[in-house]
Amino acid sequence: MRVARILATAALSSLVLGAGATTAQAGGQSTLTVSPSPATPGSAVTISLNGGCQASSVTASSAAFTGSVTLSSGSTEGVYRGTATIRSDARAGSNSITIACPNGAPSTFTFQVGTTTPSRGARGGLGGSVTDMDATKVATGAALVTLAAAGTTLVLRRRAKN
Repeated sequence: MRVARILATAALSSLVLGAGATTAQAGGQSTLTVSPSPATPGSAVTISLNGGCQASSVTASSAAFTGSVTLSSGSTEGVYRGTATIRSDARAGSNSITIACPNGAPSTFTFQVGTTTPSRGARGGLGGSVTDMDATKVATGAALVTLAAAGTTLVLRRRAKN
């Protein structure tokens, strides 16, 4: 029973992690991954290109980006990575990315931009506005709470007797 639970958890974890990235393919030769997907306006995304170019770096551009991004080749040949920032006013939905390789034709891929969720607003409460607390005020407050609890107990006992 325990092994089945562990295997089920591992399978579901792999599925969830794999769902967090979008992979696009152009012409069967290269693969582009944008993570997280969908991207939210104002956030940073990681772009990975696998195959399709034989240079030390490639350029990725999109109307949804704040500017062009250079994808650099890492330790694995043919794999390029870089980080782009999505414009805060980027259009939600499908957006295109153009990859320009110095020794080849440009490739176009698509990725998803989601909508921003409104913030929950400011936290209420005192928020540190009370700065002159001392032991006397704390003791007075505790005494008042104790007095209120004792009075409530006394009233409830008198009611129970009647």
